[in-house]
Amino acid sequence: MHMNKLNGKVALVTGGARGIGAAIAFAMAKEGATVVLTDIDKPAADAAADAIRKEGGGCIAMLHDVSNPASWAAVIAETERQLGALDILVNNAGILVVRSIAQTSLEDFHRVSAVNTDGVFLGIKYGFASMGKRGGSIINLSSLGGMIGAANQIAYGASKGAVRLMTKCAMAEAASLGLPIRCNSIHPGVIHTPMTEAHYGFGAGTGVDEMFASAIPSNRLGTAQDVAAAVVYIASDEASYVNGAELMVDGGILAAPIQKPKAPN
Repeated sequence: MHMNKLNGKVALVTGGARGIGAAIAFAMAKEGATVVLTDIDKPAADAAADAIRKEGGGCIAMLHDVSNPASWAAVIAETERQLGALDILVNNAGILVVRSIAQTSLEDFHRVSAVNTDGVFLGIKYGFASMGKRGGSIINLSSLGGMIGAANQIAYGASKGAVRLMTKCAMAEAASLGLPIRCNSIHPGVIHTPMTEAHYGFGAGTGVDEMFASAIPSNRLGTAQDVAAAVVYIASDEASYVNGAELMVDGGILAAPIQKPKAPN
């Protein structure tokens, strides 16, 4: 299974039980990293870690509520006890609420923010403490929705916009402290995952996939593996001069005029 881009590195991937997180964990293990795969759904995290180990990769699963500082402290302490300090941290865990402003309650807004914003802040905080002067790579999963607005996604857009700027603040602070910690953000576009299946109906054979693809310059939905490949690059020493960057993995949507998706026939 192993290649060499991340050989010998210790990587933590939050929200790694399914979708983009699982693909990232698998890709990193394939490149030689030992992966700590965390999720609020421990049985699903265990299953994902088992699948990686069956392919010859190094992976352990841990229960993790990214919105809880005590959970972060426990995960980092156990990681360091078993494997040593972090080399790579991927703040991937996130949730999506698709509702109009009128239908979005303050509780909805806070729930999204707790995972998508607070979770990334805590990841950066504990990541800095673990990496320290040894350094490492922190990769925060923002979104196309952190770059442009979308109807019915005010809570999600606010949270992902915050991730984008927190990444730059963390990069600047690491540099000011002389810490060799790189901080970058990844911005997936329309990606076919269990989360987007639930919210948009991708993969249901209703023509929804084709409708969205018609508005994407690359003419297809993205895959979790598309995002994972970008994360592996940013995590690797090949990207040693990439710092504070925003890497779009969106099939060209941001670069081209946004067109309304064509409704299925």
